Amino acid sequence: MKFQFNVGNDLGNSEQDIYVDGKLVQQPNVFSIAGQIPWVDDDTDVVKNLKNIYDNLAVSIVATAGIPTGLYLIGKHALKTNGENVTNLYVKGNNSKANQTVPYVNTLGVIAARAVEKANEQGELPNEISVDVDMATALPVKQHTPSNIQTLQSNFLNSTHNVTVHLGLTKKVLVKINFIYVHVLQEGSPAVFSLQMNSSGAWRTAGYQGNNDDEKNPIFSEFGNTYSIENIDGSYFDGKNILHLDCGDGTTDTPFTRGDSVDKDFGSGVNHGVGHAIDPATNDLLALAPHAFNSVSRQQYSEILKSQFTSRKHKFLNEALQAFGPHIDNQVAQIMKHVSDQTLIIGTNDIDIIVVYGGGSILMKDKLYPKLKELADRLRIQLLYVPKEYAITLNAEGLDFFVKSPIYAALKEANMNTVKGIKTNTKNSNKEVAATNE
Repeated sequence: MKFQFNVGNDLGNSEQDIYVDGKLVQQPNVFSIAGQIPWVDDDTDVVKNLKNIYDNLAVSIVATAGIPTGLYLIGKHALKTNGENVTNLYVKGNNSKANQTVPYVNTLGVIAARAVEKANEQGELPNEISVDVDMATALPVKQHTPSNIQTLQSNFLNSTHNVTVHLGLTKKVLVKINFIYVHVLQEGSPAVFSLQMNSSGAWRTAGYQGNNDDEKNPIFSEFGNTYSIENIDGSYFDGKNILHLDCGDGTTDTPFTRGDSVDKDFGSGVNHGVGHAIDPATNDLLALAPHAFNSVSRQQYSEILKSQFTSRKHKFLNEALQAFGPHIDNQVAQIMKHVSDQTLIIGTNDIDIIVVYGGGSILMKDKLYPKLKELADRLRIQLLYVPKEYAITLNAEGLDFFVKSPIYAALKEANMNTVKGIKTNTKNSNKEVAATNE
């Protein structure tokens, strides 16, 4: 059995949001190494794991892309099994995502899981599946260097990756993954696509998939009400000059786009974000609730904070917010300083809209939005703070849109000689313009 997948892969510091063959998979961007297969039989485990394959993802990977041969529990499975004893992306210093193991382990694992899931949906469960992959991904502005791009591309392209998905004690499926081409954008720039268009290429009004349920929560309603814009859709942002705030766990990237093109002269970012507030807040939380936790990982702390937006709030949410508060204030102050500097460097007359999104924007909104709104009003710039329902996946949606676009196909064709060189050495539309500047 053989599949061809398009993959739009947002490698967040806290969460991986990845479109594989049109399906969005959201996982904590962590893994843990296991000593043995976690399943005890085939009769019950196989059925359970096929039904919830991403929640119970256990894969064996043969040494590739800098990954040691081993058995890996991925995402939610790693967190629920090993708690704080997981490997995640290191957000401090100048550690590039391209040089860390997490992006490769988790990307290969999720692609393999999607292949098994799709085969099962078609009524088959073969012992082996082959997958050819076209992928678009992104690196933070400061990490988007020729060296890091080459590292990321070559690690995926340099060989066929053998990934075994364990469904039961003995039942397993070998997935052979072959990347045909990988294009690496700057983080933030994919939102140029998904801010304007939905997955079918129509002007966006609500969710990226454009289904009826999404229409109940319009993405631009608050923005339209604030600036008295009736019947607003994605076409409003066509041709606008936008200063982006892509707020992640470890970085806040501020690319600047003129129309649909990234202006590389003004692309910037800072190593500030929610993760930098959570790290020092962890000890404060343990002091405030000494009997509640032995220890807390960054992802676990993030889940506690996110529970404020759900019907089932964490029992120690108040303590988590209390510990988090002073540290996120420090992060917001640094981000605001950077944004103020960027508006002066670019020139306020050249900026039409500031757009804020990313997973970190949700947990910072109470602190960040009032300060940004005050700055934007003073400078006569509009402010779109993307609602939490859409903020996390905007980059992944943009990457999914891009990887299926004609411009990706053109870039792929233009770079295939380079791709062939990488593999040889190892063995021995308007919405398309932005990517040409990457």
